[in-house]
Amino acid sequence: MTRLTINPQNIEKTENHKKGNNMKETLYLIDGTALAYRSYYAFINNPLINSKGTPTSALNGVINSFLKLIDQFKPSHIAISFDRKEPTFRHQLTEQYKIHRPPMPDDLIIQIELIKQFFELTGMKEISMAGYEADDILGTLAVQNQERFNVIIITGDKDYAQLVNDSIMIFDPKNEKIYNKNSIIEKYEILPEQFIDYLALVGDSADNIPGAKGIGPKTAIPLLQEFKNIDNLYANIEKITSKSVKEKLISSKENVYLSQKLATIITDAPLDLSQVNYVFNIEQLAPSLDFLKEHELKYMAERINKLIPKISSIECTEQQNDQQENDYKRNKSQNTFNAILLDTEEALANVLGRLKDINEIALDTETDSVESLFAKLVGISFCFDEENAYYIPVAHLFAQNMETDTAISMLKEAFAGKVIIGHNFKFDYEVFFNHGWDINNPIFDTMLAAYILDPGRSRLSLDSCALNEFDYEMIPIDQLIGKGKKQLTFDTVEVNQACRYSAEDSWISFRLYKRFNEELINKNLDKLYYDIEIPLIKVLADIERNGVFVNIPLLNELSVKTGNQLIELQKEIFLIAGEEFNINSTQQLSQILFEKMQIKSVKKTKTGNSTDNEVLEKLADEHLIAQKLIEYRQLSKLLNTYIDAFPKLIKNKTGRIHSSFNQTVTSTGRLSSSNPNMQNIPIRTELGREMRRAIIPQNKDFVIVAADYSQIELRLMALIAEDENMLSAFQNNEDIHSRTAAIIFHKDLNQISSDERRKAKIINFGIIYGMGPQSLSKELGITMNEAKDFIKDYYEKFPKIISFIEKQKEFARRESYVETLFGRQLPLPNIHSSNQMIKSEAERIAVNMPIQGTAADVIKIAMIRLHELFKDNPKVKMIIQVHDELVFEIHKEIVEETVKIIQKIMENSLEEQFNQKVRLLVEAGVGKNWAEAH
Repeated sequence: MTRLTINPQNIEKTENHKKGNNMKETLYLIDGTALAYRSYYAFINNPLINSKGTPTSALNGVINSFLKLIDQFKPSHIAISFDRKEPTFRHQLTEQYKIHRPPMPDDLIIQIELIKQFFELTGMKEISMAGYEADDILGTLAVQNQERFNVIIITGDKDYAQLVNDSIMIFDPKNEKIYNKNSIIEKYEILPEQFIDYLALVGDSADNIPGAKGIGPKTAIPLLQEFKNIDNLYANIEKITSKSVKEKLISSKENVYLSQKLATIITDAPLDLSQVNYVFNIEQLAPSLDFLKEHELKYMAERINKLIPKISSIECTEQQNDQQENDYKRNKSQNTFNAILLDTEEALANVLGRLKDINEIALDTETDSVESLFAKLVGISFCFDEENAYYIPVAHLFAQNMETDTAISMLKEAFAGKVIIGHNFKFDYEVFFNHGWDINNPIFDTMLAAYILDPGRSRLSLDSCALNEFDYEMIPIDQLIGKGKKQLTFDTVEVNQACRYSAEDSWISFRLYKRFNEELINKNLDKLYYDIEIPLIKVLADIERNGVFVNIPLLNELSVKTGNQLIELQKEIFLIAGEEFNINSTQQLSQILFEKMQIKSVKKTKTGNSTDNEVLEKLADEHLIAQKLIEYRQLSKLLNTYIDAFPKLIKNKTGRIHSSFNQTVTSTGRLSSSNPNMQNIPIRTELGREMRRAIIPQNKDFVIVAADYSQIELRLMALIAEDENMLSAFQNNEDIHSRTAAIIFHKDLNQISSDERRKAKIINFGIIYGMGPQSLSKELGITMNEAKDFIKDYYEKFPKIISFIEKQKEFARRESYVETLFGRQLPLPNIHSSNQMIKSEAERIAVNMPIQGTAADVIKIAMIRLHELFKDNPKVKMIIQVHDELVFEIHKEIVEETVKIIQKIMENSLEEQFNQKVRLLVEAGVGKNWAEAH
């Protein structure tokens, strides 16, 4: 279980927070609104929604933070408050207060009520009062109770800094940091009691607190350091030497004092404190378990079960109690096994002798590194029944080990012909391969099975699968080797501890196999799994082992060139801004853009005006600084992620970079790569093309070959939609975008202009990715009405396309999933959401996934066939896969005929019944580097 880490530097003394200073008990005050907003926006790009369509992002996040608090601090006194809907006294001071803040999203409003229900079930009724914000309620509780308690306020809202003193502190759950008086001074360079006047000067755009126009933190902090408070500041205004600062302060005086009132947290709200119950004990969590299960927060319920007594804390009838006890005993018996150490040949031989009639065996490795291609084998575990699992130590320090080659040789012979089960088996396969065992057994990968069964699930680790399938919590690895800079390698782990840990891995994998294999068959996913995903394991292992060779001198040149470009861009940005600042600081950048330069804000977050790339792109048409900032960020990312990173990733043993290719990351079935991500090197920018020039053959007798499917997603859309116009164009090898333009604009093919073809291309691809009128109008530079007419005309000319789109949505609504031509499925529970934005996104995915997923299946089939053909040929190496493209190193002697074979195999990766309807086209290039071949 993850625990909060408290840095001793953040508090004056490393004291027990349960008792705190002077042995007072500690009262924990929770800002429920702040936590809910933070949790909601943390999942904004991938919201959590249960099977009933109820959003649960904020609910999940708040409960998670609360349970972390319980686990870390073991609190005995807690209170919570939420903002109310009624206007406050601040709205009476000015109608502008929080006027720019958007209303609370509907799906968050729903969750606020659920969050309150959860806390009520734990006996913690919210404390609130009409006319006051949660800040005021918590401020009152903090100040009025500081003599009795030490107080810790749980919030990420900086405004609470004004309350901090010797008895009141803040805990920010986002960075897991406690702020006391000293750390507030360290962070803001002012005293906590000056924080109200600090806000009065700099303002707060999120709450529309005006402050002094043109005065930012850099100016406000020295002023407060010198004059202590704004009363003294204005009394001595003539002592300010800067004319511009003095004028700004004088002209904004009224706003400054208004801001002071708006920023002040009330500490004497008329609460009846005698009626407030702060007492909390761990058993109060039990009544929330049914609520959590109802809203499908199974993991949270499991965490609570770990915190409270299993049975005794829950009130129930005698019959229910007996049933729960029986269930508990049954689960306990199912979740136990024997971990047996095999450290001699005799002991291993005795166990292996029992495998004659066994058909499936789970296998797992322990190594001294997470880099499978270069890791040293430390131990091996295996399991073939649900009661026992075995561990063979081969390289533990200070322990009796078996000789590695002997152990592997005995396993290889005993396991011959049997199904080998593993979790993320590519790792184990690569480790064994490097130790002389090229496993040719039938394979079952439980991580791949979990992914195929639910590609949308975010956690696929063995620990998560064990918890999800068996309510079983596995031994965390950091319990054995630690974490961070002090982390040890597995060969230092005491051998009996290693035995239990590793045997548990193979035991859980064996149990998952039984369950997942049946589910794959029941859901008709077994053919996809066994024919595509499982064979791909060895293909990807070979690609990773092959690696890529890079031109270091060229990268060094690019590094210098890009560094100089960044310096020049920085100068241009500073010149436009009128001052130097930290371009990478979002806070400083926001002040420059929206305060100093008075650029109109496009998007706000709880912490202020957003400066993300989406915002900069919207501003770029009218503001040169936004254009320069976009360019600066792009160059900086390329420099740090690729140009300067590549040389550091080269392995001394091979002189090459070995990226990892992953099968279980994307929901559509596309492969991804990491360390480094070869798929994110931009193709349309000059610098991206320069990066591709750095990928070269290691041997001068070889060349780079890039083979790329041409418009595969459009071809597949034509196939799935059965659109005659599109199918005819592809069968006749016509330019599809020109053909589309000819149909839409009522012209002959030879009359189509480049601009008309461009428009047709945008809408062709836009249909696949769910582009609406707004996006199309922006892309084409036309009005919204023109874009709507364009889409309407397109659908009239291609009726089968609109029919396909509607059929996909209807199928998704009926079945709650969509699938590719090869049977790959993607569950879409959000298709039933009451939130229109979430539902629309699910409908977009329902149209896109069958196309993009089928394209992913097609290239995987091609990779498997090409690997089978060339796996023993040292003159052909597959080295990179990027979306619809495969990259090879091929010997010059055979390049011409090999390219033809590659194209033929790739073009015929569709099943015959589909291949007759649409012809896939593969374009291949040959060059001295990847850019030249692409």
